[in-house]
Order: sequence, then C-alpha cells, then structure tokens
Amino acid sequence: MRDRSKGLSRFFCSNADGRELNLFQGQDDRRGLAAAITTCLMVVLLVAAWLLGGPTRDSSWHDEGLQLLSLPVLVMAVAALLRMPPRTPMARAALAVMLAAFAVVAMQLLPLPASLWMASPPRAALARDLATAGVTVFPHRWTLTPYGTEEALWRLLPPFAAFLAGLVVARRFRRPFLVLIVLLTMANLGFALQQNGLPQNSPLRLYPVMDGVPMFGGIFVNQNHFAAALVIAMALSLCLAVDFWRRRVPGTRKRELQALACTGLGMACLFAVHLTSSRAGMALLVPVLAGCLLISGLVRMDWLVQRTWLMWALVALAAITAGVSLHWMAGIPGQDPRFIIADATFKLGLSWLPWGSGAGSLTPVFESRLPESLWIPNFVNHAHNEFAQWWLTGGLPGMIVVLAGVGVFVAAGIRLLQVRGRRSASLVASGCWMAIAATLVHSWVDFPLGTLTLATTVGLLAGLLFASLEDMAPQDDRQVAVARSRTSPTDAANQLSQQAG
Repeated sequence: MRDRSKGLSRFFCSNADGRELNLFQGQDDRRGLAAAITTCLMVVLLVAAWLLGGPTRDSSWHDEGLQLLSLPVLVMAVAALLRMPPRTPMARAALAVMLAAFAVVAMQLLPLPASLWMASPPRAALARDLATAGVTVFPHRWTLTPYGTEEALWRLLPPFAAFLAGLVVARRFRRPFLVLIVLLTMANLGFALQQNGLPQNSPLRLYPVMDGVPMFGGIFVNQNHFAAALVIAMALSLCLAVDFWRRRVPGTRKRELQALACTGLGMACLFAVHLTSSRAGMALLVPVLAGCLLISGLVRMDWLVQRTWLMWALVALAAITAGVSLHWMAGIPGQDPRFIIADATFKLGLSWLPWGSGAGSLTPVFESRLPESLWIPNFVNHAHNEFAQWWLTGGLPGMIVVLAGVGVFVAAGIRLLQVRGRRSASLVASGCWMAIAATLVHSWVDFPLGTLTLATTVGLLAGLLFASLEDMAPQDDRQVAVARSRTSPTDAANQLSQQAG
C-alpha cells in the first residue's frame, strides 16, 4: 500500500470538469540531470540573447559571446536527447531538418570536384578569370567565401542549441519559458520608450539617430525586428491566456488573474506595434490575432457559420486589412530598395544553381552583379528575404531543407487545428506555432532571423512546439488511461471522454 501511494503521488489528478491530468511526474525527469542543467543554461542564454543579440551585423563581440554561451547548452541538450530521444515521427522529422540545415552549411566548407564546382556559369567564369591570373583553383571548396561560411556556421549555434533545449525542457517549465519571452519583450518595450525620450545627441542612446528619426527598437537596431518580437509576444500571451482560463480551479482566482494578466500583455503588444512604424508588423496583426483565436479553439468555424452577421463583419475586416496590405505591397516595390534587393537576389540564385554561392557570401556575390538602382553608399549584407537568401547561398540543397522544414511545420499546424485547444499541451504548442508562423511570413519581406535575439527565441519556440506535440501523441494517451485506471476508473473514463470530445 505504501508503494502504491508513493507511485500515485508522482502525478496529480484533476476534477472531472475538463482540466488536464498530467502524466507521471517522473516522465519529465527521464533525461536526468542533463535536462535540468539544460533548462538552467537555456534561461541564461535566452536572457543574454535579448541583452546582446539585437544588432544585425555579421560579426561583433556580442555574437561571439552568445555563440560561446550556446556551446554548453548544446552539449547538455545532446546528452539529454541521447538518454531519451524524440518518440514521435513529427518531432524526429523536425530534429532531422535542423540537423540537415546545420549539415548543409558545414558541408559547404568541403571541396568539390572540378566538374561539379563549375556546374554553374558564374563559377565557370570565375574559374577562367582565376586561371588567367595564374591562381590555382582546385581543389576548391563548395563555398566561395570559406570565412563567411564559418561565420554563418557559428551563428547557427545559438538557435540550434535553443531548439535542442526546447525539446528536452520538462513540460512544467514550458509555460514559464513562454512567459519569460513575453516579459523580455515588455522589458524591451520599456527600454525603447526610455531611449525614444532621450535627446538625439544623448550619449545614453544605444544606437545613433538615423536620418534625424529615432528608431523605436530598444535593443534592436532595426525597429521592424522589434515589431516582429511584439507580434510573437502577442501570440504567446493570447494562447497562454486561453490556457490559464481553461485550467482555472473552482474556489480560487489565481488562474483567472493569470489569464487576465496575459490578455493585458497581449493587448499591450498589439497596440505597441504601431509605435515601431513597421508596415509589415501592422499587416501581421490581424492575421496572427485571427489565427490565435482559431488554433486555440476560442473561436470555432462552425460557431461562426451559425452567426451570419459576425461572419460578414469578419469578412469586411479581412477585406480592409487585405486592401491596406495590397496597397502597401503595390506602392512600395518601385521605391523601397528591399524589394529590389530581394528580386535581384532571387535572379542571382538562378544563375548559381545547383550549389549556390555558399552561406555568408551574399555581400560579395551581390556586389558583383549590383543593379544600377542599388548604387547606394551602404553595402547590402541581407537580402531582406530570408527565402531568397537561402536560394542564393544554399542552392538546391538549401532549398530542399527549407521546403522540408516548411512541410513539417505545416503538418504541425494541421495537427493543432484538429485538436483546437482541447488539451493544455496543444495551447502551448499553438502559441509557439503562431509565433513561428508570424516570423516566417515576416521573413518574406525582411530578415528577422538575422538577429540572434529572434533566431534564438524562434529556435526555442520550435523545440517547445514539437515537445508539446509529443504530449499529444497516441502513446501518451494510452499511458494516461493506464494511470487513471489505477486510481479511479470512473474519473479516468470521464477525463478521456472530455479530451476526445
């Protein structure tokens, strides 16, 4: 009897009113001490990324410090994963995609045979020019800029380590990580307000005033990236608010207050996006907000169909939002250099197929074919389109990895739409999914993942997403049923029927 009571104390039951019953508490500890150390180190890395990772330059002591700080996180996360690897095919596929992305960049440092190296016309022309100059071409590496590829490989370490850490973080720490991301975003909002109130020539300014206009970014040198961070925090806050509300305990007000606080933070992030003057951020607000309502199950399509007036109101709002976005997209391409840069990068990628030019080679390759419309004093270090940049620098191998990652991500979204927030783990995963989706959409017109702050944050959210999806796997449902049947068959049947319904 003592052994039985000791075993039952390792998990806690809930009332039969729909709140989730956790699995054995010991399941979170199967990865041992390595997982606990990874969690602590990940907190340090995340806070450091928000303090130091705002600049977008390719090399600085901030980046080097974060890269070194990610090494112990990476080692401990690998140790935890070796002890207990991912169990579901979706989590394994996500891990395989991340490993493949890291491997593609690493392989670009290897030499290629002469016939493969000169497969694209620009490479063949470069080889002829070097031969004319008397420079030995072969054996030559895949990438055109080995130093740039090595630097890109180091920059991948923080988001890669954060992804692995998210996979091994115990489920009881997943919500605190999401709350920490929201609080870090709000702290940066306060810092941005403080910076914006300083005189233009104040030495206390973190970044100088550009063209006489102060940038509202806080630790971000690019205010568009701060807008992306605010949208991420809004999505996380709203999904957390739904989660806290559905896990409320009768007779107490703790969950209600937590839900109210998260809702307030989400609304603050929503209204703060306007302060950044980011057109992309404003265009993302309504789709991300609608996506949060749908994927969390707070608003159901069948419920909307039954209310015609609300459907027409939402259609009108969507039409207005689309009109504003299309007006921005139609009016800017001829004026904003970002669209010209992205288009030129994509065209350059066609000529450098199939291998691409190599990670970190965007600046010299782009400058060699610079359009006249971009003869500007500053050099181009980002394509302002993450996908076009992968297309140029990664070639076909890089795009295969990108498409595989998008496929796994879409599959995760379909899974979450099927559940529609009926489980607590799905609400955590829904917030992560919407935050990542907003970043990927923003990456089509900018480079938010070019900052280590957002890259590390999104890497952590991706790990938490697929770790939470593992809790929704069928084998976990069977374990829950066994655990509940050992305590109270009636309560177990009620809980399983409510989760299924």
